[in-house]
Amino acid sequence: MKKWIIIGAIVILVLGGGGILVWGKLLGKGGDSNSSGIQTTTVKRGDIVVSVDATGTIEPLVIVEVRSKASGAITKLAVEEGDALKAGDLIAEIEKTYTQADVDQGQADLKSAQARLTQARTNIELQKKQSEIQIQQARENVTDAETRLAQLQEDVQLEKEANARQVKEAENDLEMAKLRLEQARKGRPESVKRAEASVTQSKVSLELAHEEYNRKKTLYEKQFTSKSEVDSAKAQLESAQAQYESALEQLKMVKEPSSEEELKLAELSVTRSELALAAAKHRQKQEKSRERDLELTKSQLEDAKSALELALANKVQIELKQKDLEAAEASVTRAKVSLKAAQDRLADTIVRAPISGTILQRNVEEGQVITSSMGAMAAAGTLLVTMADLENVYVKTEVDETDIGKVKPGQSVTITLDAFPERTFDGTVLRVAPQGRAVQNVTTFEVTTEIKNPSKILKPGMNASVEIHAVDIRDVLVVENEAIMDMRGRKIVYPVVDGQPTQPVEVTIGERGWDTTEIIFGLEEGEEVVVMTPGQSNTGIPDFIRERMSNPMESFRRMQGGGPGGRGGGPPPR
Repeated sequence: MKKWIIIGAIVILVLGGGGILVWGKLLGKGGDSNSSGIQTTTVKRGDIVVSVDATGTIEPLVIVEVRSKASGAITKLAVEEGDALKAGDLIAEIEKTYTQADVDQGQADLKSAQARLTQARTNIELQKKQSEIQIQQARENVTDAETRLAQLQEDVQLEKEANARQVKEAENDLEMAKLRLEQARKGRPESVKRAEASVTQSKVSLELAHEEYNRKKTLYEKQFTSKSEVDSAKAQLESAQAQYESALEQLKMVKEPSSEEELKLAELSVTRSELALAAAKHRQKQEKSRERDLELTKSQLEDAKSALELALANKVQIELKQKDLEAAEASVTRAKVSLKAAQDRLADTIVRAPISGTILQRNVEEGQVITSSMGAMAAAGTLLVTMADLENVYVKTEVDETDIGKVKPGQSVTITLDAFPERTFDGTVLRVAPQGRAVQNVTTFEVTTEIKNPSKILKPGMNASVEIHAVDIRDVLVVENEAIMDMRGRKIVYPVVDGQPTQPVEVTIGERGWDTTEIIFGLEEGEEVVVMTPGQSNTGIPDFIRERMSNPMESFRRMQGGGPGGRGGGPPPR
């Protein structure tokens, strides 16, 4: 309850104070007056222009300090103060004897590094091909050695078997020859039976030997066996043929009485069989030499495998050559960087204008020796000249905080200069400082104005007066500032109908000038409203206004639209 009492008291005081203000303003103003003596003004169309004035000096928009990164004597200085240059024009030349030598050395180093790189690439390609050939040849040698060993092992085994058979056959032939000799000498019936059995056995052996020979021969023609096996089978066939023929002769001899010649032949047959047995046993003894051939072939296979492992191990040479190639590539890169640095240093001996502009100051003379340090803590070279682009200049001014709210980037500006008092120049607000500066309790904000200067007549340092057109609107609905009252943040006016003020009306305002305010909503062109001016007489003040002053809570309620006959708190419908 106390809370609402306090709020009501505050509202009464505020509205009461507003009523007193209205009373004071109704006491008089030099303006339109009706028969009741109330000062009024008419809502009409007009212009609102608000300007902010400030002063400053002309400054270039872009200032460039042209420095030389090269050291040495200035052999040529091609500019004077005030010269107009285009971007790329020559400013100065610095001695280039040592920098040219550095470039020549860098070019030679680059050629040498490129030659080493070419050689490294050739070496690695040759190493790759050589390693590939060595590995391929080593693998082929291993395959050949394995093939020879397998073939030799097979041949040795077959020779052993053939030699064993030949010894056995020679022993059998010798035994048969001895029997035939004995039969030739004795001629007994049981010898005939043995001879017949021998013929039967030798015939079977001949047939088997013939089949074996044909089989080996067929395999050899298909390359499934070796020539030595065919030769061995052929020898067995010939031996079986001889045994068969010998058995037939023996049978013939047994059946018939032996003559002196037959007896002599039997003895020779024994001798031949003995020689054949001795030859077969001699061939068996020669098998040891074949064993040595076998061991030699095995050794050759191991050598071939070792050569293959060595060839595979030598592939590491490719990696080494690859490292050499990478080092050569790095050397080329390093040489290129060094050459580029030398070329940059040589290029630095020619100093050209970085922008199109005017020389403001020349800091060196021709023939002067300069030393430009490019260390991290040093300035970037020796200052040669200072130049600026005077196509666009600007003025920095200080604007009071009471006016800064009206100033925005893009607003038009009119500039006058002491150097050209009869002329004006157009400009544009470029930027407004985001933070103010307080000097002796006065806060100002820096405002930068850009000015086009194609004729170059505006020089840095000229004094300039700046007029910023903060507000410039034309042909809008306006009313005098004194007609608008502020009630708790709401803008109200008192319309006049038939010479008498009516209920207050809330209006929406726009830009405010020094004398008039833009009306956006709430009034129509041609309407009259009360003007509140200090010193106006209270004669003729309507009773309802006095009632509002004596009862501010009721007035506020009527503005909210609660009272009868009121126009409401908001803008009326049109």
